[in-house]
Amino acid sequence: MTRPGLATAAATLLVSACALLTSACAAPDADHGFTPGGGAAAPAAAGAATGVTGDETGDDVITAAPGLRIEIDWPQGLDPVRSAVVKAFADDFTAQWRAVGTLGEDRSYTKGIDPGSSAFRDADKWVHGFLKDRQSARGVAKVYSLTVPAIMGRGAEADACVDLTGVRLTDQEGTPLAGQPAWLKRPRAVFLQTAGLRRGDDGAWRIAMYHHADYPDERAKECLR
Repeated sequence: MTRPGLATAAATLLVSACALLTSACAAPDADHGFTPGGGAAAPAAAGAATGVTGDETGDDVITAAPGLRIEIDWPQGLDPVRSAVVKAFADDFTAQWRAVGTLGEDRSYTKGIDPGSSAFRDADKWVHGFLKDRQSARGVAKVYSLTVPAIMGRGAEADACVDLTGVRLTDQEGTPLAGQPAWLKRPRAVFLQTAGLRRGDDGAWRIAMYHHADYPDERAKECLR
């Protein structure tokens, strides 16, 4: 078992996702650069259990499943396109955990991933790994420092810090397992995740690939807070 969407080997994180998805890539936007430590947080606001709204700012708490929550620290000042990219990233992250928390009954995560992509295969394998091992999860996963460093045409890159130290694996009845995996403990539980996204003909952004950086990678260190 490994982390959501990270079944592929961690290759070169700094490869721009949009460069892989299009013939060229826009230069990173200095106004939307990576913010170490999550930046300044706005007052918390309760979120709906059915999704997230990308134009909101501040903290959003989403109930992915009974006993399993996702806390998202929304960035401020994004334009509509970047807001849509950030929302697509956060929705997919939440939906993957919702699949785990509902024992595979909720498969909405498949709608947010390009069906022919490596990200789809990775996410599907990850979710089914829980089902095969008869496991679920409880606790709180945190997503913060969301940025869109590069975007061009139908390709975009989204970066986010992820903190899984508040998540615990359980059996299917919700009882925490006696032995918790290393990827839910520091330092591995705090990492930088990058997603490459494609915009479909319907205008929706979908995940096409994932990369990640683990501590002691310098970019992963920026996620510590």
